[in-house]
Parts: sequence; structure tokens; C-alpha cells
Amino acid sequence: MNKEEYIKRNKYEIERRHLENQARLIKHWDNLKHFHNPDDVPNIPVVDKDEYEEFYLPKLFKAGAIRKIDLNDGQAYIGKHRRCTVAKWNEASNEFEYWRNKFGHWFIDTCNHFEDDNGFALFVPIKLGTEEDFKEPEN
Repeated sequence: MNKEEYIKRNKYEIERRHLENQARLIKHWDNLKHFHNPDDVPNIPVVDKDEYEEFYLPKLFKAGAIRKIDLNDGQAYIGKHRRCTVAKWNEASNEFEYWRNKFGHWFIDTCNHFEDDNGFALFVPIKLGTEEDFKEPEN
């Protein structure tokens, strides 16, 4: 049986599983606890813009994520991104800077604040960091 046949035969089961997963995700987000460390921040699901702004952003704010308007230029923040837990806000570029390792070499990369979803990995700041936290990692 090819993929199309499988989907046709099992479309109701596939839809049921999808709705169950969606309900489980909503329940999880409805019960978020206050963020104390980066691991407390859940992965942000890929949803449409309205749902993201009306449901997910308020949940992140309520759990302690720092709003973009409250960021300070040059300040390091502890938070969650797929590649880091510390990033520094750059007001001029309107992005976070973080240390990234690629093929054994460390360099500064950038990412958006979670309020500015551009389809790529976002940084969710949850508390202030220090210059010591932001220093270049050792190999």
C-alpha cells in the first residue's frame, strides 16, 4: 500500500490522532508553570499568526518570558533557543546575538525575539544574564 492509499483508508484515524495531539498541546500550554530555567520553556509550535499572537504569546508572558519592549541593549539574557541558553540583545539590529559552534569553530550568530517570529528558531528570554554567562565557550 502506498502513502496515498494509507491516508485514504485511515483518514479518520489520522484526523482523530491529530485532534488528540492538538488538545494535549493546548492543555499543556494552558497549565504552564512559571519559568525558572531554560528547560522550563516549551517548544513553540508552528501555528498561524493569529493563533500565535492571541494564544501562545500571552501564555509565554504569563509564565515569565520577557517582552521585547522590556529588553536592554547589550544585556545578556538567560533563555531558550535551539542552539543556546544565553543571548545578548542588540537594539540596533533588533536581534539577539549568541555563540554558535559550527564544525568546531565558535562565532556570533543572530536570532529573533519570540515576538518577532520569522519562521526560524527564536530566543525566549526568561531572566537577566551576566557578561560572564555570555563569554565565548571553550571547545
